[in-house]
Amino acid sequence: MRVDATGTTPVIRLFERAAFASGEASVPEARQWAAKLLTGHPRLDDALLLLSETVTNAVLHTRSAAVGVVLLLGDDDRLQIEVVDEGAETSPCVCRHTRAEDDLAESGRGIRLLRALADQWGFIEERPRCVVWFTLHAGNP
Repeated sequence: MRVDATGTTPVIRLFERAAFASGEASVPEARQWAAKLLTGHPRLDDALLLLSETVTNAVLHTRSAAVGVVLLLGDDDRLQIEVVDEGAETSPCVCRHTRAEDDLAESGRGIRLLRALADQWGFIEERPRCVVWFTLHAGNP
């Protein structure tokens, strides 16, 4: 359990989990699954965008046959999403864009979006698997 900025440990419980076959269809499948479960959550749009990005990264950058998604909800409506893959040769990183035209690229934004929208995020490597997680607090737009 992660300690928050106030130094307290929030009560976060497993809400739901699922696994999706790694491939092009896994991103919309994971997004639709989460949208049904999280209907009404104040950070639903951010959650779905970041879920799409992290599942896409797992599909594109790992050798996973399946991608796991875990939804955890806090007693204060905080939402934590974990995306579990079977690992890669490299670790998740924040890529630096050095030229203005890089902003038009079709890739390279996943971690940048996590940094911009998530209240907290990180990754845990437990070879051979990797878990990318992010937390969204209900009160932060």
